[in-house]
Amino acid sequence: MSGVSAKAPRLVCIALLCVFRANLVPAQQIRPPETVPSTFTADALFAARVRSLLLPCSEPATGQYAVGKEVMEKLLQQIPAASASFFWDLRIAKDAGNVFSSPDGTIYVDEALAQALGSKAGLWAAVLAHEISHIVRRDWARRYLFQKSLEEAGAWQITLGDAGALSGSWVDASGASSQFASFCQTMELEADAEGLKLMTRAGFHPDFVPALHHLLEAQPRQADGKILDSLHPRWHERDQTLQKLYAPAGNEYDRLWPERYASPGGNPPIVVYAGSPSAKHSASGEVELLIPLHCQNLSGSVEVVLRLTGANSDLPEQRQFTGCTSNRTLITFSLPNRDLERTNSRIQAEISVLDDSGALLTRTLAEIPVR
Repeated sequence: MSGVSAKAPRLVCIALLCVFRANLVPAQQIRPPETVPSTFTADALFAARVRSLLLPCSEPATGQYAVGKEVMEKLLQQIPAASASFFWDLRIAKDAGNVFSSPDGTIYVDEALAQALGSKAGLWAAVLAHEISHIVRRDWARRYLFQKSLEEAGAWQITLGDAGALSGSWVDASGASSQFASFCQTMELEADAEGLKLMTRAGFHPDFVPALHHLLEAQPRQADGKILDSLHPRWHERDQTLQKLYAPAGNEYDRLWPERYASPGGNPPIVVYAGSPSAKHSASGEVELLIPLHCQNLSGSVEVVLRLTGANSDLPEQRQFTGCTSNRTLITFSLPNRDLERTNSRIQAEISVLDDSGALLTRTLAEIPVR
């Protein structure tokens, strides 16, 4: 790929955004920057470097990804004053790992994720509105300035330490790392909230946000922990934080688009997730695995796929269709007790839910105790 590593997007993000040098810091909280000074230009320099690295190993969002470009233009129409300050561009990058926005207005989307988003404008809107919010808020600059404040505070404490013993009111670098992680997580949640408002104004139903979160959580890299880190909240935490905003955002959407099908995002998406499964012995000697399922906006049916993992991974998967007619629909799978191998009376399983076209909606990995 023109001499540039395929892992460049991920490496650049980690190396230039999230590296934190181990210094001692004061125990009191360092105040994060509320604004970025007008003379600050480090983010522009960083963006130029990122563009030179990623341009050769990424491609424009055209062809099968053109819907992403169209959605981005609709979102930017809602922030005309702010959008003029940036060089907006959407690019698809192989092995980017997830989504990465540069301070100049360029958004890089992992190729596999872009394929998962497909032609669903609402899912693209949920992805891009979040990243646009990061860019408009100049979150890279805010993160950089906060990191520098922590480092300077740490250097100051080291100087004090050279003159004598440190008192018990000071903490080590783990305290600074905790403050930095908390600050980054707060920025993510704020971008979630701003992105939700932005996409709603642009005509994309707010339910596309939880639908996106469940889809992202189902991706292999998310499931095996390769993406999650201390700087990003977990998906369920993000949904919980946004819960109080979903209803007013939905009311605003309905006011703007009384005929939902005619909106830029079309009808709201299926939102489905599995609750905590349980297992018990049945009278017939089998093991019954019970999966509570929650669905929203479902007009047809979904398919629930159970695949046993771990010691039972050689057993065939089971599939079941359901209309998911209530918030507490219960799906039951019967497992042959004689064929099961259990560790400490627990069963390991992967539970996937597909829509009526076979597209993945959500996936859950579970370790289920058998009663």
